[in-house]
Amino acid sequence: MLRQLPKKIPSNFLRRFTTTTDSRLIKKYPIGSELNGYKIERAEHIPEFNLAAISLEHSKTGSKHLHIDRQDSNNVFSIIFKTNTPNDTGLPHILEHTTLCGSEKYPVRDPFFKMLNRSLSNFMNAMTGHDYTFYPFSTTNVKDFNNLMDIYLDATLHPLLTSEDFYQEGWRLENEVTKDKNSALTFKGVVYNEMKGQVSDSSYYFWIKFQESIYPSLHNAGGNPSEMTKLVHDDLIQFHEKCYHPSNSRTFSYGNIPLTEHLKKLDKAFIPFGKRNSKNILKQPLDFNKNVSVSLNGPLDPMLPSESQYKSSLTWKTGDPTDIYETFLLKMVSSLLTDGHSSPLYQQLIESGFGNDFSVNSGADSITAVNFFTVGLNGLTKENSDNLEKKVLEILQKVKNDGFPKIKIQALLHQLELSRKVENSSFGLNILSSLVSNWVSNVDPIDSLKWDNIVSKFKKDYSERGDQVFTDLIDKYILNKPFFKFTMKPDENFPKYIADEEETRLNAKIEQLSDEDKEVVFQRGIKLLEKQEEKEDLSCLPTVHVSDISREVPFLRINNKFENGIPIQSRLSPKTNGLSYFRGLKCLNSSELDEDLISYLPLFSSCLTNLGTNNKSMADLENEIKLYTGGLSANFFTHASPQDTNELFLKFSLSSVCLNADFDKMLSLWQQLLLDTNFNNVTKLSTLIKASTADNLSDIVSSGHSYARSAAASKLSSVGHIQELLGGIKNIQFMNKIAIYEADGTLAENVIPKLQKIQEILLNGSGLKYSITTSKDVIKDQESQIEKFNKDLNFKNSFEKSAYELDIPLNKEQKNNFIKIPSHVGFSSTALHGTSYISNESASLQILSQLLTFRYLHSEIREKGGAYGAGASMDALNGMFSYYSYRDPKPLESLNIYDEAISVISKNIKEEVINDEVLEQAKLTIFQRIEAPKSVRDDGMALFNYDIDDDLKQERRTALLDCTLEDVLEVGEKYFGKKVEKSRVIIGHDLEEIKDSEEWTIEELN
Repeated sequence: MLRQLPKKIPSNFLRRFTTTTDSRLIKKYPIGSELNGYKIERAEHIPEFNLAAISLEHSKTGSKHLHIDRQDSNNVFSIIFKTNTPNDTGLPHILEHTTLCGSEKYPVRDPFFKMLNRSLSNFMNAMTGHDYTFYPFSTTNVKDFNNLMDIYLDATLHPLLTSEDFYQEGWRLENEVTKDKNSALTFKGVVYNEMKGQVSDSSYYFWIKFQESIYPSLHNAGGNPSEMTKLVHDDLIQFHEKCYHPSNSRTFSYGNIPLTEHLKKLDKAFIPFGKRNSKNILKQPLDFNKNVSVSLNGPLDPMLPSESQYKSSLTWKTGDPTDIYETFLLKMVSSLLTDGHSSPLYQQLIESGFGNDFSVNSGADSITAVNFFTVGLNGLTKENSDNLEKKVLEILQKVKNDGFPKIKIQALLHQLELSRKVENSSFGLNILSSLVSNWVSNVDPIDSLKWDNIVSKFKKDYSERGDQVFTDLIDKYILNKPFFKFTMKPDENFPKYIADEEETRLNAKIEQLSDEDKEVVFQRGIKLLEKQEEKEDLSCLPTVHVSDISREVPFLRINNKFENGIPIQSRLSPKTNGLSYFRGLKCLNSSELDEDLISYLPLFSSCLTNLGTNNKSMADLENEIKLYTGGLSANFFTHASPQDTNELFLKFSLSSVCLNADFDKMLSLWQQLLLDTNFNNVTKLSTLIKASTADNLSDIVSSGHSYARSAAASKLSSVGHIQELLGGIKNIQFMNKIAIYEADGTLAENVIPKLQKIQEILLNGSGLKYSITTSKDVIKDQESQIEKFNKDLNFKNSFEKSAYELDIPLNKEQKNNFIKIPSHVGFSSTALHGTSYISNESASLQILSQLLTFRYLHSEIREKGGAYGAGASMDALNGMFSYYSYRDPKPLESLNIYDEAISVISKNIKEEVINDEVLEQAKLTIFQRIEAPKSVRDDGMALFNYDIDDDLKQERRTALLDCTLEDVLEVGEKYFGKKVEKSRVIIGHDLEEIKDSEEWTIEELN
């Protein structure tokens, strides 16, 4: 549903407004004019996003620049390079890392990482795509923006690219114990270990092997560990020389900083390079004029039945990404076919039990020179994998004959309209991310942004041709057309194959070494270690200062009132764009909800929006949800009181968004789901359970540090215990148990009564409190509608703020826990008690966590140890301090490093190695998150969800700003002494050192 002008506005108003805006735009950005070394090629006003898009070309180098002029203080910049990789060694990925390890103007080790605590940026990163690499950042501070732009340009155009940086970030052969030349030689390197971790992620492995098979010319830009060790330092130098030239670059800017400022910097940086005749070569996919089938072995998930772990997909070429309108139509077709309960492919492939879930490559996708449409499934038996093409083609033929219900088209258009209206705090970054992959492949970025033109064309097309708009595409590209079938067969020996391949490759390298070569390897390791440990002069790096941060918390006007005993919080904002954000919240106490039901709560939440009601199918409900809302979400969460970490709350939450005019319809949908969800719908429940457990191992491997932190915290606190039950390893184990009930056909006896009991508890106890973020003209009416909604739910009592009392024997549990999974790298965490949110000591602990991360753990665990990431964090609300490592080849050693970390930091403070300047940098890192732009949807949510008001925020802000090094020393001594209680967790592969240790509890996920 597109926006319509009010009838009282003359019909020619929009044309006059647009003409006026366009004339101002042309005056500001005259086509063909020169601006700081750039020629303006195109300038267009795009009213649907309240922005102007300006396309320019640098006269001396031919570099393209896209500027998005919008009244948004969260300014964005990125430089982008086309990086077609010649092989699978990961050249673009390693170059992405090493460019950020020092440059001519900033010759310090890893200025990118060091700028993280000298900046107020809310986003800094670098990313490698299949044939491009880009370096984006965003910040609301103009000085900070200029600093970061200087660093990014110098880092990419003038990197040092030393051999030591290549060995550290890429790969190296080195003694396992660097200072012991008699210790075994092994492979090390940050990217090497990162990609070993990726290979352990079954979803990633399926995706990358699919891409390598259907698009072999793109190669594996991230890098295959088995090929990475063929790469040498000179390859890196040559690849940078070839690809990182302004003539092969595109640059992007967004926000309210004047374009002229950006162009001055770019022109100055680019002029010395001159112009190359750089061709934008678009690699082509596999040329198949008949059906092609590829089958490979892949990892087996020990938590799932081995016989149903086949993954298969069918892919068709579906045209050219430069045809923006047809690409849009293909994405609509993909959504209509696969998205949600009413889609034909979901109903007949997943709900029928043929497979468990769509595979990671499913849907419409644009890759370089071609569009693809893919239908793929996880959780297949061999028989169903073999029969996938027959099944899918039958469904698609029926869709072509029958078409799509009109309500699905209306619902999809409504979702597109809502997504355009939602104000996002990262709007500029989202625009960049949506454009970059196609822009480097010659798709016009400005045409891609002209959303109203595309949708208007579709509405006209659909009104004239109806379903033929979609069925013609199915006929044109899919039915009776060749497809590419990709299958991954589960292999229980896959981890051994990967490990054996690495061992064979390592031995082959070692066998070629003479004693003199081994001495060179040893001395090279020592030299790298010395470089990693040397003290650097960082005075060349620019910085912002704590004095740039306001001491006052920005005040939000939040209204709280009682309507006939119903608590309603409201936030009235002109930024809602005609949308209303609705929340409901209920506290649960232990007298209402027994602890043994807590593990069922996440499943209950999912059931509300997946089972349907006694009177409506989920397919019909979903169509209404999409037609009248931006989605409905229910969940349970727990947190400690800001005043007392021992007082915990367990809460049930509702969340949704809709157009102001549809508020009553949204509440009606919530009422139907809360009162009438059909928990006896065993078919839907079975489908939900199978989808929920389909890829848990992949989730663990991709976020293992988070799971390790949760598991560690669960041994120390009641909040941590419940969080683990709701979303940690314990929840995964619980859902695996539920999956056994599903397979045995005993859900009716073992699960459904528990879900019905939870529904009864939610409706029979205390009521909800409510929050609305909306506009002033509709608030009264919406408050009345909420009052009626609450009355119809018929709660026995009003909302009560009640704690959940839980008494668990925390001190008696084993505090060292090893969780075994088939992964080639590990994850570790140590958790310790902190203190409450309101304590000044909590602020000091949060600053200490940043000092530990930036002044010790990064160097020891990432740079020296080769882990992809490591750090410390303070969960301020729940009073839990934790260390963590991510994709870590030596997780047990990391635990020992955590044990030494406080003494090292304390020593460095006392010896003034860590001084007030370093303390200021730690504070800046914390305020990056605090000062990051917030979406209007988040206004007042800290108060609503966690009872943190502006006064508490102000107290904490003051404590953070005023924290001294003496305060840091004091909390270090108080909370990290030798006798403090701590919990340690490792998630990963076999560790011989703890295999038979009585100090460790070992769990195997299966």
